[in-house]
Amino acid sequence: MSIATPAERHFLSLVNQARASEGLAPLQLETHLNASSDAHSRWMLATDTFSHTGRGGSSATDRMRDAGFDLSNGWRTAENIAYVSTNNNGSLLDEVEQLHRGLMNSPGHRANIMNPALEMIGIGLQQGSFTVDGRAYDVLMATQNFATTDGHVRIDAAPGITIATTDFATLPVQAPARAVWEPLFNGEVFTSSQPGTVLRGTARADDIRLGARADTVEGGAGHDWIAGGAGADVLRGGKGNDFILGQAGNDRLFGGEGNDRISGGQGNDTIMGGPGNDSLRGDAGNDLIEGQAGHDRISGGAGADTLRGGAGNDWLQGDAGHDVLNGGAGADTLIGGAGNDTLRGGAGADTFVFRPGPGIDRVADYQPGIDRVMIAESMMRGDVTGFVQNNIRETANGVVVEFSAGNRIIFEGPNLTVEDIADDIFLF
Repeated sequence: MSIATPAERHFLSLVNQARASEGLAPLQLETHLNASSDAHSRWMLATDTFSHTGRGGSSATDRMRDAGFDLSNGWRTAENIAYVSTNNNGSLLDEVEQLHRGLMNSPGHRANIMNPALEMIGIGLQQGSFTVDGRAYDVLMATQNFATTDGHVRIDAAPGITIATTDFATLPVQAPARAVWEPLFNGEVFTSSQPGTVLRGTARADDIRLGARADTVEGGAGHDWIAGGAGADVLRGGKGNDFILGQAGNDRLFGGEGNDRISGGQGNDTIMGGPGNDSLRGDAGNDLIEGQAGHDRISGGAGADTLRGGAGNDWLQGDAGHDVLNGGAGADTLIGGAGNDTLRGGAGADTFVFRPGPGIDRVADYQPGIDRVMIAESMMRGDVTGFVQNNIRETANGVVVEFSAGNRIIFEGPNLTVEDIADDIFLF
């Protein structure tokens, strides 16, 4: 990974000033393109060669790919090279401006700089001795590598800050589906319970569908279907991969052992997954949901929900409402959703995901260099470099990332810096 020097960033500013004068979007520095540009400038100095054909007969595209730039799907590349004599006054700014003027006065080089189809640039400036016609000169050698790609990139946003792009898909937490459960049925059918008693299932996969009474159910062993109906129900799956639906009422739902699928339905429900890799949905209401042991997937649904992952690598998705998400131990993924959410990853390398939507979210325990921040690219206004400079700021209590319409993320921690947060951002 190659980070641009101050002189190279000055070169970028001249390029983008020229593009802005014609209404073009700014180019963004990309670390792999920086590396390919640096390497080619060093090679030209070392071999006294001035050519787009590089080491081993390589083309500019070859060198970009070899440096790790992801040329996937649709892509385009271009290259400028130039050199000027240095005045050895301790600064390279004069030489950079001279290089830029020379490139802009050359129609082919200017066309690359002003090409609206190109989005990224790498700049490599190397100073040294260069021999021309038997005479050695002190020169500043420049390579500009330009590219556009549908692949993943790492933006050199500022000194010490790089922001990468990656793929990320938000998959819904599936509700219990009867069509999935029905092939498992080999037990008994229960449609009512006696007041004041516990309905106990068999050791097989039972079909338990109840009505308006406040029921208490022990599913027992087997992959049971348990639907509480209306009323404040207490439903326990027991052993097996159970399908549990609270439906209406303020229910208490317990998966027990196994990989359970639980849906709270309407009401303020308490849902406990238990051991196993569970899928838990609060649905409507202000719900308390705990995954407990296992790699669980948890969705709060509408309402002010509290989600706790427990042990394991859990997926917590608050959805609409002012939610509190606690990952617990493990490498967890936390997605607040719409609303003013509080996110705590807990121990482990956690991922905090932010998509467009109203809200002011707080990350209470961010671990720089361990956790990472995933932000939908559509939330960034303008280019990434400008966003980092204008929309991420330090406060006495942490770091604030500002988006449009008053939406923001607050990373709490008095010792956090802009670099801590920005360098952990991935765009998807």
